[in-house]
Amino acid sequence: METHDVVIVGGRLAGSAAAAALARAGRDVVVLERGRLPSDTLSTHVLFSAGIEEVRRMGALDDLLALDPSYMRGIQLHMGDDVTVRERWSPEGETDYVLCVPRTIQDVVLADAARRAGADVREGSEMLDVLWEGGRAAGVRYRAADGEVRDVRCRLVLGADGRRSTVAARVGAWRPYRGSLNGRGLVFRYLDDPQAGTELNETLMQWRDGTSFCMVFPSAPRPRTVALVMGPAADVPRARKDPEGTWAEFLRRHPGFAERIAGATNVGKLRSTNDVSAYFRPSSGPGWALIGDAGHFKDPVIGQGQRDALWMGRTAGEAAAAAIEDPAALDAALRRWEQLRDEECLAAYHLANAETRIAPQPPALVEIARRAQGRGAPDLGDLFQRTRTQQEVLTVPRLVGGAVGAMARRPRQALSILRASIPDLRTDLAVRAEARAGRFRSTRVVTGSEHPGWTWPAAPTRRDPAPATPSAGTAASDARVAAARVPAPAPAAAAPTPSSPTTEVPA
Repeated sequence: METHDVVIVGGRLAGSAAAAALARAGRDVVVLERGRLPSDTLSTHVLFSAGIEEVRRMGALDDLLALDPSYMRGIQLHMGDDVTVRERWSPEGETDYVLCVPRTIQDVVLADAARRAGADVREGSEMLDVLWEGGRAAGVRYRAADGEVRDVRCRLVLGADGRRSTVAARVGAWRPYRGSLNGRGLVFRYLDDPQAGTELNETLMQWRDGTSFCMVFPSAPRPRTVALVMGPAADVPRARKDPEGTWAEFLRRHPGFAERIAGATNVGKLRSTNDVSAYFRPSSGPGWALIGDAGHFKDPVIGQGQRDALWMGRTAGEAAAAAIEDPAALDAALRRWEQLRDEECLAAYHLANAETRIAPQPPALVEIARRAQGRGAPDLGDLFQRTRTQQEVLTVPRLVGGAVGAMARRPRQALSILRASIPDLRTDLAVRAEARAGRFRSTRVVTGSEHPGWTWPAAPTRRDPAPATPSAGTAASDARVAAARVPAPAPAAAAPTPSSPTTEVPA
């Protein structure tokens, strides 16, 4: 049977980053990517500076920049009430700009970087099952590009196969232990920027009009641009039924957004989704781990998915590479990594939960933005960059000062502003308390942040493929390769045990 150190299921952001880190550390890595690149996946693909630095670490940045992207060197944030904040970005490492490269071309660059690092990336390869030995994940069964079903043995299975992760289902971690219902939908399209060559083409722009967010992300290759509306989730079915009528309505409702893209040419079709509930899954167990969206997903309203996927892939790969030869040490290292991931992502998870609420902008936040006007130096933009957490940017004194300032500006509405501000401040304090507590796989709901009503589909059913084709030289062991059906071992704590059988690796 074919044997490797690590099998990674999924070869896009998280999978490519993990593969590059592991291969550079001298580990033998196979990546099974179901699709064939280039191919698309639904994404608005903003990459903030920290994400760009992850691409640099992979050795892929020069190739990414060769795709002729626009460089967004600052942000223009329109908060209503004639409040507009213009800032340059805080630098992250060597990077002080933001990119937005379509996944059709970006993911090829990342997969190629993993290959250059030494990983064996196999496109058109669909993972079917996890193989088990002695209670540990010990390999995978997959359908190769030629249609044959094969088994691969390994020390570690990394699931980088997205929100509907087959790996998560097979190891018993399908249902998240924590989640939050999204309030917003995404409706966006590509177009050729009418402001190409101007400063606006180097600016990430966002309008917070009423209860909707509108955004413009100059993209690649120039002058391609993403125009995005994130309004109530109910906008999505209307956009699918009447795309152009719904888009025209968006432009009427958001005049600043409409003015920015007026005169655009080469306008693409509308794309949309409202299936973006946030969650945390148990993400490590005996011989397996989940990275990228397979383990954690936050509402895309804050545009942090790509950065986090790359970060998770690299850091999980580094943790595994140092401990791969000792099963107990490997499991402990990945459990520590999962705790680190939660610490890294929890503040952004709560920020996204706040941003996905369908409500007017909090008066305190509008007042804070008003006071930030004209400075130009990085400040509120750090919320987008993740240079600082929400709690570091919007300190308690700053939130209180914003609320007091808003009441002073509109004394007749002071009582309603106070009533609106108190719950937000209470939620902020609860988020801070949770961060200090540092609980592992906490299921405690933070009232005011996490929105009830999220649901989860049934796990994908296990298909029973033809017997695996042995690798060259292993025909004599074919009888042992035929898998014995046994109950799956109990995975990590808090993960439900699968009810369907799992495949056991022969000794």
